[in-house]
Amino acid sequence: MKIEESLGTLKEVFSKASPTSLPLIKAAHKYLIELAPDAVVVPRLGEKSIAYGVGVKKMSEAYCYLIPFKDYLNFGFYHGTDVDVDGILEGTGAKIRHIKIHSLDDLKNPKLKKLVLRAIKDRKAKVL
Repeated sequence: MKIEESLGTLKEVFSKASPTSLPLIKAAHKYLIELAPDAVVVPRLGEKSIAYGVGVKKMSEAYCYLIPFKDYLNFGFYHGTDVDVDGILEGTGAKIRHIKIHSLDDLKNPKLKKLVLRAIKDRKAKVL
């Protein structure tokens, strides 16, 4: 894992999470690093988010992002429309989609793992 801290630190983003979403964002961060130990991690304090990718560029090199809200965590995909073959993501953007994580058990969804791995493969194929 390489952390690019020019836009903020993990600690700063974590500090913006509510007591409900803090354990969710920490668990999701660990989950993503376990799936992709070589990820480039970019905390984005201005957006209160953390991006994960094959490089630091948000829309071209990143595949996932985490944004804590009061009662849940948005687990998002920058190219969600390209990789969501199971139709589990929400959103109406041209590319970006997300899934709401309300509990730690939501991270155990096998479709989520498949989606993350597909997103990583997609970015590596298009960028590297």
